[in-house]
Amino acid sequence: MIWLFSIAVLFCVYTYAIFPLWLHVRARSVKNTVGEPLTDYPTVSIVIAAHNEQRNIDGKLASLRNLDYPVDKLQIIFVSDGSTDDTVQMLEHAQQSMSQLVLEHYSPAAGKPTALNRGVERASGEVLVFMDARQSVSANAVKALVTRLLSPGIGAVSGELSLAGEDGMDSANVGLYWRYEKWIRLNESKIYSTTGATGALYAIRKSDYRPHKADVLLDDFDTPVSILAMGKRTVFEPAAVVFDKAESTVSGEFRRKSRTLAGNFQSFCRHRWLFNPRKNPVFLQFLSHKVFRLLVPYAMLVALLASALGAGVFLKSMFVLQLLIYGAGLANMLGVKALDNKLFNFIKVFLQLNAAAVAGALKFATGGANVRWKQS
Repeated sequence: MIWLFSIAVLFCVYTYAIFPLWLHVRARSVKNTVGEPLTDYPTVSIVIAAHNEQRNIDGKLASLRNLDYPVDKLQIIFVSDGSTDDTVQMLEHAQQSMSQLVLEHYSPAAGKPTALNRGVERASGEVLVFMDARQSVSANAVKALVTRLLSPGIGAVSGELSLAGEDGMDSANVGLYWRYEKWIRLNESKIYSTTGATGALYAIRKSDYRPHKADVLLDDFDTPVSILAMGKRTVFEPAAVVFDKAESTVSGEFRRKSRTLAGNFQSFCRHRWLFNPRKNPVFLQFLSHKVFRLLVPYAMLVALLASALGAGVFLKSMFVLQLLIYGAGLANMLGVKALDNKLFNFIKVFLQLNAAAVAGALKFATGGANVRWKQS
């Protein structure tokens, strides 16, 4: 039992600590490519899928007006996917002062993948920049993405999601988790390519776009993976920033994460070549970052059972230690004030995000994940 326990624990440590550190050490020896400053600006089509976003439209339009990119080279496409609020009326009013704004509306709602496909059909730009309706972006965002995209061998460029924390320990720890994720993605893109993009801000060439199936859950994973299959890289560009708020509760992050992980299972099934080291140039990091993360909760269960069923002081001590950690996390979830501190909140976040991996698997297996819009 001690060997089973040790292997399970080592698997978890490798996934969350050893692999990221190994990645970082490798990335330090790689010079990050920086695109040449633009002299001839390519035409860009910004594609935004929206559903009932009336409370965010004004802020988004203000952010778009502030972009540091030639207006005559910029097309802005909003696709209203079955909106029933004032989204369409607000965008129609905005068209009076923004000649580059294109609006498409249809009903009933079909989901984000269909909206993106419809938006790309209307796009006239050489470069597609995908954004969400909710968040604002830095003024240099489009220019930074396009500059990097024009570098040789690069097929997609992901912007950086900057999360502004709200009051409360949950938000702080969710923000810490995202900083950890960004660090991994930056190192991956330095070495060769990351396998995902920030869905609220990323760019590709229009010629590289492959229409999504109507039920795709993760366009920001599906598109970069399709580009990877073409032999092109997806890189992370920290100079292009999209601003959002961290989830104020771990339960909110749990819902978002479980849906995302259900989408990962869907993409794995549809892109099975990712599991072939001869075809996947980032095979090891794909397994370590994307696949092993989904297996960690089961390794944690194996470690718990092995220590519970094993003999000896060491295993029994490890069993008690695990019970204390899980108990503290559960008590924190139930609102025990004495455990409301950084350490125990971090444990709570870790446990809930691993529970989200299991929930995501169940959602995918039972057909519970779909493309219906979730309003925040």
